[in-house]
Amino acid sequence: MLKCLIFLWVLLLSISCFALDVQEWPDIQDGIISIKIKEPLHRVGYTVGDKSERHVEITIKKPYVLIKESLPIPGYERKYRGQDLGIVLDAMKHELKENKTSSALIMDLTYQIFTNNVVAKPAFLPAEYIRVLNPNDPQKKVFKYRIPEYQIVISPLSIFGAIKIEQDMSPLRGVFFIDEKNPMKTLKISGIIALLSLFGLVYIYSQYAWLLGVRGIFARTHRSINKMKATPASTEKAITDMHHAFDLVIGKTLFSDNRHDLFAKNPSFKNIDIELDEFFKLSTLVFFNTSNKQCDHSEILKWLKVFSRHCRDCERKLIVDKKSLVSGLTK
Repeated sequence: MLKCLIFLWVLLLSISCFALDVQEWPDIQDGIISIKIKEPLHRVGYTVGDKSERHVEITIKKPYVLIKESLPIPGYERKYRGQDLGIVLDAMKHELKENKTSSALIMDLTYQIFTNNVVAKPAFLPAEYIRVLNPNDPQKKVFKYRIPEYQIVISPLSIFGAIKIEQDMSPLRGVFFIDEKNPMKTLKISGIIALLSLFGLVYIYSQYAWLLGVRGIFARTHRSINKMKATPASTEKAITDMHHAFDLVIGKTLFSDNRHDLFAKNPSFKNIDIELDEFFKLSTLVFFNTSNKQCDHSEILKWLKVFSRHCRDCERKLIVDKKSLVSGLTK
């Protein structure tokens, strides 16, 4: 008899607790509570054992306050239409911040899936409820607020039969994003290599020998002459180098009467036609005049340095600064 009384007492207590748990609290009026939810990145592809996380931020205006006992309880498996939902709240972290006008509840909810099927089926991360009250209310009336559920799709561990992907385009699938970090890095490196290669090809095959100022015949000759010191030997070598440079440009020996071949190769040399006359006269003076030892080799070499620079400028198709040319050496 005593055992029967104990059983009835436990049964009544369970029924009372259950009734209290399912009691329909009234909804809080709009404008008191606001919510922000950061949902999982993916809504499809979940299978048994997988976990999914939700980040929830709830702002409660004062004087209403949160009833902390109403926070979601990890491990509690919810039911849907009398059947286990198969998704359990695995962990819950929360933080409550207070200020003068409101309180902020921040929750990180982690759900784990414990259900599976032979086909993909829709499911949802369950709705959660919190309760609030106004401490200034004499009746201490309690209100509830519903955190909405989030629909997902649970996939089977294995697939039976043929699947046509065009018939399985779930609207929950969302956009597939490609990790573009490595491709972008490869693209940038390839772009740099392509630019360097293009620059090299332009440099090699450009019709402008002055590109970067290092490949031109007169550029090299001018650098060589510019380093010379004023001696009879240096003067002769400078003139010989200039003759050799002209010969390389036209492909044969350049004389005073065939300079049209030079102009045909590069019309820019027409700008120094008078200086060419001066150069040939100077060459004759140095090599064939027995009195060349009386020449002022310092002035001659100075003139040759300027003349070689003008030839380099013509080679580069630049404007020649004729004012800087020393003239009258052969007069």
